[in-house]
Amino acid sequence: MTTKTTGAALVALTPLLALAALSGPALAQDGESAAIGTRANASGHSKTSFLETYDTNGDGKVSVAEFTAGRAAKYKSFDLDGDGQVSQTEYVEEYRARLDAELARRRSLQIRQTYVRYGVLDTDHDQNMSLAEFHESGSRMFKRLDTNGDGVIDERDTSDHY
Repeated sequence: MTTKTTGAALVALTPLLALAALSGPALAQDGESAAIGTRANASGHSKTSFLETYDTNGDGKVSVAEFTAGRAAKYKSFDLDGDGQVSQTEYVEEYRARLDAELARRRSLQIRQTYVRYGVLDTDHDQNMSLAEFHESGSRMFKRLDTNGDGVIDERDTSDHY
């Protein structure tokens, strides 16, 4: 594969990779490593999520009455035109609206964090990050990971985070 082809492929895949990165945390439950697309690990399919959703009186238990009431309310939220039926379009649009809201929330948080990171990188605060400032940050990162000081980051280094 040529550099030009590889670059074009990366550009084409960037939106998909971004979506995968955003959805990854939503798929993992309670620190478990989740396989994408598996029902058992999908967001909302854990017992913890079930209890959080349906335990309306906070007693740590979900009665059939609580569950039925919660499901009825959820069904009503899908029925966008209020006709008592949920079409495929309504079901998908309700989810699309929730997903759009979540992506907008995450995007906003990530953009704010980008400004914070830039503030850390631009050490002289002149609103222009120099290569030297960028390398300074990278040097700190490398040193934190190179715990044995041998100038190489490998399995012998004990730090998992920089």
